[in-house]
Amino acid sequence: MARIDQRGESHFLSLPSRFEWLAGIRILMSSPTHILTVLTPDRRGIIAAVTEVLDRHGIQLQELSQTVVRDYFTVILVLRLDERTAEETVAVEIETALATGATVTLVPYRAGAAQPAPGERYILTATGTTSAGIVNTIAEIIANRGGNFSDLSSRSDDGAIRIIAEIDLPTGVPLEQLQIDLEHAGAEAGLQVRLQHHRLFVATNEVAFRRYHR
Repeated sequence: MARIDQRGESHFLSLPSRFEWLAGIRILMSSPTHILTVLTPDRRGIIAAVTEVLDRHGIQLQELSQTVVRDYFTVILVLRLDERTAEETVAVEIETALATGATVTLVPYRAGAAQPAPGERYILTATGTTSAGIVNTIAEIIANRGGNFSDLSSRSDDGAIRIIAEIDLPTGVPLEQLQIDLEHAGAEAGLQVRLQHHRLFVATNEVAFRRYHR
């Protein structure tokens, strides 16, 4: 984008990056007031039913994350409620809309601890024989290095386990030693554990996907 100054000369202006734009949107949005969670047997129309109640009460939905685990649907929503909105009414109406088996909680939002130190995001994968305590073992190794899980999924079927996680590690963590510790813990439990920078993980899997679909 360009602008023309008083002398008629043009100057190019850099457009904000996607992340700068999103950050600006976040700043403009009002602060959240509540966290809503829903746990219910999975079926079609859950999100539609929940958001219909929110829209009817004029509640602002600021963020949402959901998943399905073994036929159970769970979702967490970050909301901003007007002072005139009755909290108890909202939760009851959502439970009624979802029918039997739904558990709905609505609690005040409380800001979390300070953001972790700057670092990089990594992808951890582990596959092998199901072993009791392996998730805890991996989590303790990461925690002892100052790491933080931003996403984690683990599933065991027919004696086999698959783990994939997004981990934020602070700058300066000795990655080679961390990889050795993870591989050692995995070997003792019969698992192969890998830690990759998220950019390498994405690039590698994109190549594999393209080859598979040729």
